Amino acid sequence: MTDPNFHIPTPRLLISYLLPSLDSHCDFLVSLYNTPEFISANGKTSITTRSIARRQLEGRFRAEHARNGYGTYLFSLRSPTNPNSLSDATPIGTVSLMRGDEPGSYTAPDLGFAILSEYMRKGYTKEAAQGLMDYVEREQGVKDVLGLHDPGNKASAAVFRSLGFRDVGLRQLLVFGPDVVGQVWVRRGMSEDVSVYGLPREAPLAVVADVKKVDGTAEDKGVAV
Repeated sequence: MTDPNFHIPTPRLLISYLLPSLDSHCDFLVSLYNTPEFISANGKTSITTRSIARRQLEGRFRAEHARNGYGTYLFSLRSPTNPNSLSDATPIGTVSLMRGDEPGSYTAPDLGFAILSEYMRKGYTKEAAQGLMDYVEREQGVKDVLGLHDPGNKASAAVFRSLGFRDVGLRQLLVFGPDVVGQVWVRRGMSEDVSVYGLPREAPLAVVADVKKVDGTAEDKGVAV
């Protein structure tokens, strides 16, 4: 995560490391993590100053890359006049593949992404996600990737759907807390029995019980029964 010249090119983007040595990268992380859209999807962030962002990049972000060989990346819009230059590119979002090492962690990484508001709905997030997955599969042989998000996050669902992931329903996500239930997606070619990746085989009973019976038919509220 220290090579300032590393980048993964896609048609419109350059995917690169987030470098704690660059004030511009630290400031970008603060801006991105404090957008209304990011807070709505992930909750209020503690990344509120340049120094806090720098510590995050030097600590958790760097450790994830060292442990797995992948982690969180910056993606930037190529410059029209100098399309292969990182310094001339415009940072617009982050894309990540995350896999923990604590007990109960899932055996496949999960795909995450965030983008500045003004660049949404232009296909940049999909392009960055596909570019990162292609790179990690090519360089490390990582094919299995999970998608996990809040059930109400329609924007994330749209990205996973556009990438060809399959929606396998709601699952309890114990890695994130005992009461966390999330929508789970699997990449094309993966088993829909997500227990093989360390997730529960079935939806939580509380969710299944929330499916009402109307005139003898099931009113589906998000979980197939």
